[in-house]
Amino acid sequence: MLSRCVPIALALVLLVTAVAGAQTAPPEPRATAYLLINPATDEVLAAKAPDRAVPMASLTKMMTALVARDRTTLDEQVTVSEGAAIGGSTAELVPGEAISVENLMTGLLVASGNDAAIALAEHSADNEARFVALMNRRARSLGLDKTRFVNPHGLDEPGHVSSPRDLITLAEAALEDPLIERTVAERRASIPGPDGVGTRSFESKNLLLDIDDEADGVKTGMTDDAGYTIVAHATRPRIETELYLAMIGSPGEQERAADASALLDWGFAQYSRPVLVAPGDELGEAEVIERPGTKVGYAPAAALPATIRTGEPLTQTLVVPSRVAAPLEGGEEIGEVIYRQDGREVGRVPLVSTEAVDSPGIWDRVKGAWEQVIP
Repeated sequence: MLSRCVPIALALVLLVTAVAGAQTAPPEPRATAYLLINPATDEVLAAKAPDRAVPMASLTKMMTALVARDRTTLDEQVTVSEGAAIGGSTAELVPGEAISVENLMTGLLVASGNDAAIALAEHSADNEARFVALMNRRARSLGLDKTRFVNPHGLDEPGHVSSPRDLITLAEAALEDPLIERTVAERRASIPGPDGVGTRSFESKNLLLDIDDEADGVKTGMTDDAGYTIVAHATRPRIETELYLAMIGSPGEQERAADASALLDWGFAQYSRPVLVAPGDELGEAEVIERPGTKVGYAPAAALPATIRTGEPLTQTLVVPSRVAAPLEGGEEIGEVIYRQDGREVGRVPLVSTEAVDSPGIWDRVKGAWEQVIP
């Protein structure tokens, strides 16, 4: 247990050695607006016009999926209307066919089917206009103040806009849904053909999923006004870090994927996961009450690996008592060590005594009392 003494905080600034790739300038995507963030820390790693309201193309379908999931179950059957066939990217739906919501979600998020978007909207809210109103209501609830939806598919219409920052927030909300998370990670997928006859096979336009093993979504799009667009999510397990990227206005499909991969890779290179402190590292000593001249060391109870921005300073704060009472067992907790970077805590671990200390004897008490009188 913690010693019954008042702890004091001792701060020591440490510098972490830089590794290759850290602190370099980010690559510059061939896009009109983009934002790369670490969602765990809200760190903006790279940005260009991140709050500009711009056309978003089929990135719209992230919100379509969210609203449809709120209002349907996966096994519900949807009858495809004549009005669902609006052109552009398609899930190959046939007017009059009955198809499950689950299969429509595949058609929406993998094939990016505009027809799937209309079918889900009409089924979920009776008509497209009511569904769009629900999309905008959900946008407001998420704090998307640069976002306005005019349709559920993303084809260019005046006022149908969002920003890179809003789109990342939307993607984070979408990936909280297990079905959406699973579906957007698929580069290729298939659903049954009309009325269960045959198979419809789809291949998404998200080439990033082919060239970057760490990427697992989220959505791409393309229109004349928006250019080539993407919201990407990727995870690097060995440093326990995930990143989001939203990029609008890329000049082509290949450039979009290559630039997204390069920027994500650069972002991950800004982090490392060292062991900040280990059990054998004695970090200081505390005096033992009524044991004049006796001190006990303290060290971490366990190793402390932590994800940090490489090349930036760490602050180590020792929260320990200036004096501890005996008896004290070896390995008894007497404080903690906390590490911060740029004011943000990156890890903490208990401090324990490095050895046992017996209760003070009579002579120790006499000597301690005498030193109080005659220092």
